[in-house]
Amino acid sequence: MSISKFDENDILMKKILDAPLGQVVTVLGENLNCKICIDLIEQNTPKPGTKFERKIVVSTDGLPIIRAIIKFDRNQLPNLVVNELLQKRSLVGTILNRYSILNDKKVISANFDKNGKIFYRVYEIQSHGKILFEIEEEIKLDHLDLIRKKYYL
Repeated sequence: MSISKFDENDILMKKILDAPLGQVVTVLGENLNCKICIDLIEQNTPKPGTKFERKIVVSTDGLPIIRAIIKFDRNQLPNLVVNELLQKRSLVGTILNRYSILNDKKVISANFDKNGKIFYRVYEIQSHGKILFEIEEEIKLDHLDLIRKKYYL
C-alpha cells in the first residue's frame, strides 16, 4: 500500500471501510495478525443538553490507526441504549447488537488530507431511516502501512 493513497484493489482497506459498526477491530486483528486495542478516550456533552460526543482510538503497537468521534442525541435513542452509553462501559456497536437494533451506514463524505496520509470519512449510522449516530473517522494510512509491513502475512 502506498501511504499517499490506497489502491482500489487494497482488500484490507476495503474490509476496514465496509466493516459493520463494531467490527473494525476484528477486521484489523484478523487481517494484520496482531493485537488491536480500542480505547474510549472521553465522552462528554459539548453543550448542556441532549447531544453527546464519544472519542475513541483504535491502535496497535502504540500507533493510532483510527480516531473517531461519535456524536449522538439521547432523544433519538431508546432509553436502554442511552443508559449503557452513559455508563461508558460498552462500545456503540456492541450495544446496538445487544439490543438487536438493525443499522446501516450512510457515508456523507470521504477524502484524503493534502499529503494523502490520512483518510477522513464522515458517516451516519441509521436504523429504519432514523439517524442514531454521526461518526467522524480519521484513518492514519502511514501508521497502517507501518503495521502492515510489520505483521501482514
